[in-house]
Amino acid sequence: MPTLTAAIRVLAGLAILVVSACDSTGSGANTTPEPTSPADLAGTSWTLVSIGDTPAIEDAGARLSFDSGGNVSGSTGCNSISGSYALDGSALTFGPLATTRMACEDALMAQEAAVLEALSSVSGWGVDAYEMLHLTGDTELVFVLAS
Repeated sequence: MPTLTAAIRVLAGLAILVVSACDSTGSGANTTPEPTSPADLAGTSWTLVSIGDTPAIEDAGARLSFDSGGNVSGSTGCNSISGSYALDGSALTFGPLATTRMACEDALMAQEAAVLEALSSVSGWGVDAYEMLHLTGDTELVFVLAS
C-alpha cells in the first residue's frame, strides 16, 4: 500500500502535468528536460505518473528501479518487469525486459501494454527542475522519485 508521502508526490506530479498542459504562452512547444549525469539514475526508484498524455492509474504501483550494475526492475501496475539498461550520457536504452504473466483488470492490462511499448522505444532520459524523470522515445514516460 503506498504511503501518504508517495501519494502526495504522485498528485504533485499530476498537478505539474496539468499546469504544463495549460501553457499560457500558447506555443505548445514540447521541451525536453535537461539530463542529469548518468550516475544520478543508478540507485534510484521512480513511480509512474504518465504515459504520453495519459495519467498512470492511481495506486497501481507502476514503478522502475535502476541499480548500479545496469539492471532495471519494477512493475507495470499489473506485472513485474526486469531487465537491463545502458546509459551513454543522455542516451538510455533498455535490453529485453522480462515480465510475469498475471492477468489483471482491463485498465491495468492496457496500461501495461502502453508502458512496455513505450519502454521498447526509449532512447533518452532527463530529470527536470521538478525532479521528474522523463524517458523519451516514441511515447514519453514521466516518473516521480519514489520515497
